[in-house]
Amino acid sequence: MRFSVTVLFAASLASAYTIGKPVSTWFDNVTACGQTCYANTSASPCNATDMACQCMNLNYITALATCVSSSCSVQDAQAAQAVAVATCQTAGINLTNPVPACAAPCDQIASSTCTDPNDGACPCKDTTYIQAVDTCFKSSCQVQDITTAETAGAALCRAYGVDISSTVPAA
Repeated sequence: MRFSVTVLFAASLASAYTIGKPVSTWFDNVTACGQTCYANTSASPCNATDMACQCMNLNYITALATCVSSSCSVQDAQAAQAVAVATCQTAGINLTNPVPACAAPCDQIASSTCTDPNDGACPCKDTTYIQAVDTCFKSSCQVQDITTAETAGAALCRAYGVDISSTVPAA
């Protein structure tokens, strides 16, 4: 669950060309090019209705960004961006800044036993680390920001195939 500046920046940048999976009727608002990219991109391990997970899934975002930027017009990409921002916001994820400022230092304060910076699932499996980060959220943030930080963190872990709901109860 490391919220590295690089990952968050990449997610924010890539979100400019991102679309998510349908929750309601958003898909009707995406152009044919966006629909093709959507149909050919897997959000795995996120399930089709877990928008927060999809919004934090860097592999999914990158694949969609690549498809849209190489296959669609600038206008189609802008339409996809607008849909992505609205859809992710509804799921509790702000694509521009998924982690509130009060929670950003929590990743650095808590220490994980993970040594491979490319293994995003490892910190999510480190119960002590997850609990320390959550404690930091709760001591550093106001109620709404705690909810936002926990939503983003849990979604990021689900994007790595790890469910932390039993480790960190909802705020």
